[in-house]
Amino acid sequence: MPRYSPVPIAFVCCLLFAETALADTLRVEIRGVDGALEDNIAAHVGTIRFDERRELSRRERERLIDNAVESTREALKPYGYYSPDIDASILTRRGGARSLEIRVRPGAPVRVEDVRLELTGDADAKRLLGSWVGSWPLPSGTRLDQTAWEAHKALGLRQARAAGYLDAAYAEQEIALDLIRKTASLDLELDAGSRFVMGDIDFGEHVLRDDVVESIPRFETGDYYSKDLMDRFRLDLRSSGYFTDVEVSELQRPEADPPVVDLRVALETAFRSRYQGALGFGSDTGLRLQGNFRRQPMSSRGDRIDIGIGWRELDDEFALRTTYRLPRRNRQRQYWLADATVSFENRDLEFKRRDEDKDFVQIANGNIAERHLRLGELRVRNLKAGDEQIFFNLFVQFLNSRNDYAARAALDGVAIPPADIDRVVQGVDNSMSVGFAIDRVDIQGKRFGVRGKRDRLWLFTSLYSLNDSSGFTQLYASTRRAVSAGERLRFLFRGEVAYTDSRVERVSLPIAGEPLELSVTRLPSFYRFRAGGGNSVRGYAFEQLSNNNVGSNHLLTASAELEFKVLENWSAALFVDTGNAFNDWSEPELKTGVGLGVRWYSLAGPIRIDVAQARDFADRPWRFHLSIGTPLL
Repeated sequence: MPRYSPVPIAFVCCLLFAETALADTLRVEIRGVDGALEDNIAAHVGTIRFDERRELSRRERERLIDNAVESTREALKPYGYYSPDIDASILTRRGGARSLEIRVRPGAPVRVEDVRLELTGDADAKRLLGSWVGSWPLPSGTRLDQTAWEAHKALGLRQARAAGYLDAAYAEQEIALDLIRKTASLDLELDAGSRFVMGDIDFGEHVLRDDVVESIPRFETGDYYSKDLMDRFRLDLRSSGYFTDVEVSELQRPEADPPVVDLRVALETAFRSRYQGALGFGSDTGLRLQGNFRRQPMSSRGDRIDIGIGWRELDDEFALRTTYRLPRRNRQRQYWLADATVSFENRDLEFKRRDEDKDFVQIANGNIAERHLRLGELRVRNLKAGDEQIFFNLFVQFLNSRNDYAARAALDGVAIPPADIDRVVQGVDNSMSVGFAIDRVDIQGKRFGVRGKRDRLWLFTSLYSLNDSSGFTQLYASTRRAVSAGERLRFLFRGEVAYTDSRVERVSLPIAGEPLELSVTRLPSFYRFRAGGGNSVRGYAFEQLSNNNVGSNHLLTASAELEFKVLENWSAALFVDTGNAFNDWSEPELKTGVGLGVRWYSLAGPIRIDVAQARDFADRPWRFHLSIGTPLL
């Protein structure tokens, strides 16, 4: 084997390195056009490298210029310019720098004279793809733009296949040019073909009961295929919490009548326990600590248990909540539910003589212990081809609430009778009620592009109440909407209304020689309504708005917000909120807050920072509100 001296090899490497280092790029300057034309010419001409150590020969200069002129001519054709006047030259600038200058006069463009745009297919195809026909970018009289032609062709196929027309193809696609008259005739026919439907789903081997996984799809066999439906199916499988790995294969059978897409699903399942913890801060609640445990699935039945424990600085509140969900056997999208909550808090019993007063009058302090149990059945129904879901819950619930308040010994030197306090706080509440709840969700998009709606309603009636032998009935309804108005603007609307027929008592406390008139509902504290705060009426403190600060029978709030996108993940907002919680519909005394805010769409979700002012109270400072999460939920 021959041997080589390392010296010549190193010498050759140095020469090659020096050659590369001395090579330069000829600067290309384009005159006479700008925008898309300039960019396309630059892309066609490309990068020209030359040896800056020597002058270019006449032949080399002519070859560079000829190639540049021809490339420029080709770059102009897609935009309808077939007879341009092009000059090019290589110039030496001051200091010895050289550049290739291309001077372009595009001339008169080819214009569209005749258009035949046709969509063939069934009535659904014409309905679903009508926007594609309506947004045709090259009507008669416009300059021929082959980039727009190609983009619209690609858009038509994407939209057709996303709607389930997987065999869609162009029966005709022709541009006929008359370069003498500088006109073009366009002929484009999209044949949508037959619309595919969903076929059989083979879930393969898995450890869960068959009816558990069969309840996940938002579609039935025979429903029309769509890309959105398939994207949602994959997302639902992954977010169900049952599987560690999901793979979905689509098998098209165009020969079937109608054509079918069968699905083959590969699933990996693990019986997993998840632990989560969080430390946070909210302008309404102060410091917050939270821990969560989830076991899903617990068994082959697909049951799940969630346990959450939390503490918040406001009222020193501690809460423990457990939720258990069990799929009903052979009942798709139906579940048995059990939800239990235990909470403890320390709360001041304080009132205002008048709403506009800045300071509260504290007359007692006490501990509130609440135990709530709800048992019921949950049914999930899919609407709009799976775009929208409705959750219907029938339930029976039990409440035990104990209030242990100690009155202040005296206020302004006047004793406070404990009996008067007992009339307000109602020491023990025990009640049982039955009812139903409906939750309708249609939310699409992400970050600033989130749009859709969420509607909630519940109605229940008390069968037994220790403190009110007549019982009570409560109705609540709310709606939230996000509507886009272009790429940078959207509107957010929110409203809620509630009614309870619980008895109301008028209580007069002789405080500091002046009666303190209170309107107190006999409704258990757990079911009372309060307004105010970052997710209610901004500009007012958290749950500040209610009768005498102890909660009320009724609720009415509304909000309108304009949000404008300023950067990729940042937006600004202007808003107005109004509402109150009250006991008398003839005197709702709605309070209004106005303000502005900043939104940051972080990886953890939207972070909303608002400053708002209460318009109904004079001389009140602006209030700061901080919240995390989409306002639609």
